Amino acid sequence: MSVLGLVCLTFVWSAALWVLASALSSLNPSPKAAQAIWRGAAALIFAPFVASAFMPGVGQVAVQALPDLPMVEALTIQPAAEFKDVTRPAFRMPHVSTLVVWGLVAGWCARGTCWAFGQFRLQRLKQRARAVLRPVGHWAEAVGLSQAPDVRVIPHGAPFLAGILRPVIYIPAALISKSHTPQIIVHEMVHLKRGDLLTRPLDRVVADIFWFSPFAWAMRERLDYWREAIVDEETADLTGDRIAYARALTQVARHARPPMILPVAAFILKKEGTLKMRLTQLLTETDHRPKRLGLAVATALALAAPLALAQGSLIRGAAALPAATVNYTHPILDKAKLTSAFGMRTHPITGEEKLHRGIDLAEEAGKPIYAPTSAIVTRAEMTKGYGNLVEITAGNTILRFGQLQDIKVAVGQTVSGGTIIGTLGQSGQATGPHLHLEVWRDGSAVDPMAEEGLELAKSLFITANSGARLPAPAAAPKAPKTPAAPQPAAAPEAPEGCEADKVWFTERDMSPEWRERAEAAKLANKSAWLNLDAGWVPTTVKHPAPSYPIDAAKQHLSGACLVMFDLGVDGLPKNKIAECSDPAFNTEAVKLNGAVFEPVKNEAGKAVEVKGVTYPLEFCIG
Repeated sequence: MSVLGLVCLTFVWSAALWVLASALSSLNPSPKAAQAIWRGAAALIFAPFVASAFMPGVGQVAVQALPDLPMVEALTIQPAAEFKDVTRPAFRMPHVSTLVVWGLVAGWCARGTCWAFGQFRLQRLKQRARAVLRPVGHWAEAVGLSQAPDVRVIPHGAPFLAGILRPVIYIPAALISKSHTPQIIVHEMVHLKRGDLLTRPLDRVVADIFWFSPFAWAMRERLDYWREAIVDEETADLTGDRIAYARALTQVARHARPPMILPVAAFILKKEGTLKMRLTQLLTETDHRPKRLGLAVATALALAAPLALAQGSLIRGAAALPAATVNYTHPILDKAKLTSAFGMRTHPITGEEKLHRGIDLAEEAGKPIYAPTSAIVTRAEMTKGYGNLVEITAGNTILRFGQLQDIKVAVGQTVSGGTIIGTLGQSGQATGPHLHLEVWRDGSAVDPMAEEGLELAKSLFITANSGARLPAPAAAPKAPKTPAAPQPAAAPEAPEGCEADKVWFTERDMSPEWRERAEAAKLANKSAWLNLDAGWVPTTVKHPAPSYPIDAAKQHLSGACLVMFDLGVDGLPKNKIAECSDPAFNTEAVKLNGAVFEPVKNEAGKAVEVKGVTYPLEFCIG
């Protein structure tokens, strides 16, 4: 679920809880019962978010059956490649979800600033307070305190209690010598006895976290009111005169200045009208034992609890619900080289035109790969063609990350932009360490480079022979055209470098020795009951690591080679021969250094030898 969706959900949920708590409060409960009702409502605001941590997600899309497409490409050795840097796009307006996050953080920072400012004013006021030698031990004993708090005088403001380790009652100078001072002191002692110094911050945190909801602020005000109503009732009972205590409330409200911004509970609440409500609550003889209150509370909980759990399940699973757009917030790699683009290309062996359904981003093995958006992990496993594969689903868009060295996430896990989902490698049929990235929408592959908002890497280079369309340079001013004599049509340019080498795979003339061995291998495999497809290639366990011939590198030569060998039962190639577009590469290609393949097994599960296996190599200087 998007951040904006969470904000709207919290707004509606807090409104429903406020209505429910208001309805229960209208049944005339006792102050303590009313406080419990509003505390329950405040706690239930957090319930969907707590439930989302352990509830199973609902609404998650099923894993789409995307094809496993083995990627068999010629091994490319590039000692000196040419790259073109991709210019970063101009500033774009942030996504709505990003703006909402900024707004939330700004609100929390403002709440934190107000708290810090209140602490600063409180400490300054404490420094200006002076001690009062007034015996209050008998009141502390009557309240039930083991130790009487100190009493100090402040220049102005309203009476309040502060200090968890060493509580002190602060009374403004205008009220210290009045006849109702004992009621003020007992009032603050009752707060201390009830533990309000610890519970008040917890009651008020709901508005600090959900500051954007007016209903959270309304709950905070109701909790402040009922806390004072409870203390009023207990103080009046201890002093023995409700009329005198009501007169003390009125006098304090008349003489005390409006409460300053302090992180403490003042004797007089800020909101106008609360004094009248407290006096009415105190002086009205009311039976606070409604017969149906317990049944109403039970009914409310029976309604609210399942709704909270359902919202938690929705929050957990909503990241995978269909959505029109995906909000990309983080690049996939820190830096990368785009070596193969999306689109049609000629297969290096068969010569067939095939669609490359993704892009290849080359980089050193072990580099972290980041999720570019918030999503659900719908696949994380080892596959035959892609090696270690991770798929994440965001709405109706699936992003597939192949060839990973390690997988860092699990199926069903929720990730956000910037979460490390794996490390770059070459765990499948790969030409070297790289990330194979695919983007699927509604069951069809789309070009990742054309995906709006998707940043492939912070620093991206595009190889000249990748097939990607590079940003067009700014056009120079055109000179006025002058008539010119017609020119003969220019002959088409011949392919250069690696492109010419790739043409060799399909246009080469096989030597008699190669053709004779290929025919003999086909008959030998058939007699061994090995039914291999025409385009079959063995599964690579360890890719070859040939060296670039020094003489060829000095002459800036590129070459394409095919190596034919027999695959032994141990997975090692033997009886190797090689043919290359340039004889300078024959000696190095036939070595096939370090290559290890998965042995082929017959129907009985026994490893057998395969004749005439071909493997492509490409020595390329861009």
